[in-house]
Parts: sequence; C-alpha cells; structure tokens
Amino acid sequence: MMNIAVLIKQVPRTDKIKIDRETGTLIRKGVESILNPYCEYALDMAVALKKRLKDVKITAFTMGPDSAELVLRRALSLGADEAVLISDRAFSGSDCWATAYTLSKGIRHQLKDPDLIICGKQAIDGDTAQVPGEISEILNMPLLPYVTEIVDINEIISVKCEMGDNILELSSKLPVVITVGNGSNIRSIPSVKDAAAAFSANIVHLDNTIIKCDLTQTGLKGSPTRVVKIEPVTANGKCEFYNEENLDKGLNKLFDLISIVKGDKV
Repeated sequence: MMNIAVLIKQVPRTDKIKIDRETGTLIRKGVESILNPYCEYALDMAVALKKRLKDVKITAFTMGPDSAELVLRRALSLGADEAVLISDRAFSGSDCWATAYTLSKGIRHQLKDPDLIICGKQAIDGDTAQVPGEISEILNMPLLPYVTEIVDINEIISVKCEMGDNILELSSKLPVVITVGNGSNIRSIPSVKDAAAAFSANIVHLDNTIIKCDLTQTGLKGSPTRVVKIEPVTANGKCEFYNEENLDKGLNKLFDLISIVKGDKV
C-alpha cells in the first residue's frame, strides 16, 4: 500500500485578516476560516492518484486549534481516508520553521515513513511557501515543486513542474515531497453520503505528550522569525487609457508618465 500524507491548512479569508501588532501574528479568533485553496489542489491530486493506483491510503494532516477539524472533515468528504489534527498550546504562534518541525514530528509518529507528501505551494494567509521545503529538509526527502501532473509513479515518481513559462519533467526516487500550484477553478463538491460520513468520522488528535516536540523548536519561543514592523498598505493606484494611432507619440506619453511617477519630471 502507498501511504500519502496531504498537508492542509485552515486560513482566514484574505479580506478579513488582522494582525496582532505586539506579536506580529495573525488574529484568527472570530474570523471566518476556509480550507487553503492550494491545499485543496494538493488533495485533489492525491485523490486522483488513489483512483489511478487503487491501493493508496491518504492521510490529511493539519496543525492548529480544535476549529481546524472543519477543514479536516472537508478533506475526508473529498476522499481522504484518515485525518490528523496536531494541536497543543505549546505550538501556538509557530512560524514557518516551527510549523514544519512540528508537522514533521506528527507525520513521523502517525505514518513512520510515508511514500509521498503532497502540499499546496503556499498558504494564502502568509504566502511564504517555505513549509514544504523545510519539511523535505527535516525528513531528508527530495522536493519537487510546482507539480502540475504526476506522469508515472512506482519506485520512481516522474512529474511535470511549471517553472515560470516553462514546463519541466523531473524524476526522483520515493519518498518525496511535492508541491502543487494549480488546480481546477471549480470547487469539489462532496456527495451527501460522503459529507455525512465525514461529519461523524473520527479525527486523530496529536498533542505534545504524544509527538514529543523539543519546545525550543516549536511555538512562538521556538520561532526564529521576528516581525519588526507592520504597516497598512493603502492602494492609491491610477489608471489612464491612451488611444494613439502614432506609436511614437504613445510611447512618449508613456515615458513622460513613468518619469512623473519616478519623480524625474514635474
């Protein structure tokens, strides 16, 4: 049997984000949360692989408060076989490194040696895209980023990766970590039967008494990232349309506008 770990995250709606100015962390309490879209793409890829290979077990992992059970139940409704919530007050305030360390401990405890770890390329709340690479380093597994297609998989996985305007074909021995950046724009809708089963399904809870993290490597105290300053950004954009039949005149107007923006011309 192939064991696949899919890492998912509960994120606040991006138009509702607030920052604690003292700690530099997101304020999540009372904010509507959703399943990170890139994580859903990762889950879709795992489910498609399960349909293709048959003998596959998908375990969804998330790290967060008890409310994160909601995204795990969605993962179960969409095709995951098992759901694991890694939660402990000691993990609160973890940055990318501390999160990667804690997730790695949970994966090792629950699956020992997974064949494949699939992640979304980034979370829409932080946009750092660092956790998958850090997990691959901690678990000593190769990383294949921005995968759009799994071409073949056995002892070796062959994938197509989108790198800018180029599509690269890469291969690696298993186990491996991959990140997924693209997926369907149409959200998956579980059947009533699958949604009901997910609602009543058991979710595995792992706290620090079980996974035994080094407390100097997790939580706010174990996070090397320090937020120095947070400033709100106000959009002051301006849009103008020029309709010049003469290309040279149009370009001159564009260069004049650029000079004004740069402060070279009044």
